[in-house]
Amino acid sequence: MLRRLTRERFMSDAELAAFMAVVRDRRHVHQPRDHALFALLANTGIRPSEARAMVRSDIHLGRRPWIQLHRPTVPRRPAPTNELDIHPDVAAVLSRYCKDLPESTKLWAFTKRQSERLFHYYRAKAGLPRCYRIFTLRHTFGMRLWRYTHDLRIIQAMLGHKWLGPAHAYIHTPPRSVQAALSATMPGE
Repeated sequence: MLRRLTRERFMSDAELAAFMAVVRDRRHVHQPRDHALFALLANTGIRPSEARAMVRSDIHLGRRPWIQLHRPTVPRRPAPTNELDIHPDVAAVLSRYCKDLPESTKLWAFTKRQSERLFHYYRAKAGLPRCYRIFTLRHTFGMRLWRYTHDLRIIQAMLGHKWLGPAHAYIHTPPRSVQAALSATMPGE
């Protein structure tokens, strides 16, 4: 099977804010569910399949909020991070959604196609390009993580990559940074 190679797509901060505003402001019975799902995906970088596999008991909302992920393991490779700290704002959104759910309840009873269609609904409402997929939220988180930390090991740990190679997809150097570095290293004339 041939794998189609595509350029990774990332949302800008403004696009992500517009997307999340549309999700947050929708007046619908499923708004808390949708807001919790997309806030989790956009602010943790977990895979959509990992979110769909979560049950209520995987969310721990104490003083240090964290989630338990069920990531596949590969023999003879380091185990991926299965406990992931989450931001208190994301924990608040999750707590509003799942406060009355029993412990063994799946948080999102979506198929892959249904979650993708839900993402496309909100993407269209936010006026974002059609090229964005639900996985774009993961890539956007990885890109934001790179921008703020410049540490590939953190990206590897947060995104659950088994080795360092996939984390290199998030290294993008803006042309202005290259020009600034070049002028800083040029000897005086």
